Amino acid sequence: MRCRSALTRIDAMRTGELPAQESTAVHQHLKKCRSCDESVTDLSALTSTIKELVVPSPRSLKSTCTDHFDVIDADGEQVVVAFSDRGLRMIKISASVDELRAQYCERFGRELTESALPERLRKQVIAALSGEGVDKPVVDFTDVGDFERKVLEILTRIPRGEVRTYTWVARQAGNPKAVRAVGNICARNVVPFVVPCHRVVPASGGVGQYAFGASAKRALLQREGVPIEELDDLARRGVRYVGSKTTNIYCFPTCKDARRIREGNFVPFHDEREAAKKGFRPCKRCQPAAA
Repeated sequence: MRCRSALTRIDAMRTGELPAQESTAVHQHLKKCRSCDESVTDLSALTSTIKELVVPSPRSLKSTCTDHFDVIDADGEQVVVAFSDRGLRMIKISASVDELRAQYCERFGRELTESALPERLRKQVIAALSGEGVDKPVVDFTDVGDFERKVLEILTRIPRGEVRTYTWVARQAGNPKAVRAVGNICARNVVPFVVPCHRVVPASGGVGQYAFGASAKRALLQREGVPIEELDDLARRGVRYVGSKTTNIYCFPTCKDARRIREGNFVPFHDEREAAKKGFRPCKRCQPAAA
C-alpha cells in the first residue's frame, strides 16, 4: 500500500469503519513508513488539542436554558421576581410580567417561565422590602462582569442600619478611582433592596440619588435604623468621620461602634488626614480609611 492510499484511510480506520483487510494493510504500512507514522501521530495530537479547546456554550446562548419568575406580595406591594437555580436575578416593583420579561431578556439574553419562588428566596425579598434586611442574600451574579460582581458583593456586606460612601466601595473593590463606575453599578442594580445599593451615599453628605427617588431612599434607610437627621447635621458641618477619645479610633458615623461613643468622648473629623494627624487610627470594623 502506497502512502497516499494509507493516509486517506486513516480516519475510517480510527472510527472502525475500515474493512479488516484494509485496516491490516494500513497498520503494516505505518510500521514500515516513518513519515506516515509521524503524520498520524501529529494528527492524533491535533485532535486531542481541539477537543480541549471546546467549551460549553454560554448560558445566554443555550436555547434550552430558561430562568423563572413569580409574582408575590411584599409589604403591600406587587413584586415580580426573576430567579435561577442559583438565586435571585431581578426584582421589579409595581411592574408587569411583560416588563420584567423584556428587561430580563435584554439584560441577560434569556427567557423566563412562571414558577413558584422558593420559600427561602421569598423570605429574603419580603425581609428586604420591609426594612429587616438580609444577612446573606442568595443572588445569582452569573453573566456579571468581574468588577461589577465585586461591587455588588461588597454592597451585600454593608450592615443594616449603616451606610458607606461610593469612595469606600471603590476602595474595597480595589480601584479607588472608580467612584463613578461604582455609582453607575449601583444605579443599574437589578436586585434592589436585597443587594442594598441604597446604603451607599456620597462622601460629601446627603443620601444621594436612587432609582426610586431620594425620598424613598431616606425612608428606607430610616426604616433600617439609619439616623438620617444626624447624618444631615454632620454633612452640614462637613463632618465625615467620628472618633472616640477613649479608644483613639475613628469610624463612619453610622458604624455600630461609633454609635456607642458617649457625647463627652465624641471627636468629629472632616477627613482621614485630620484624624491621622490627631493620632486616631481607623476602625477595623467599618474600615473608613482604606480596604
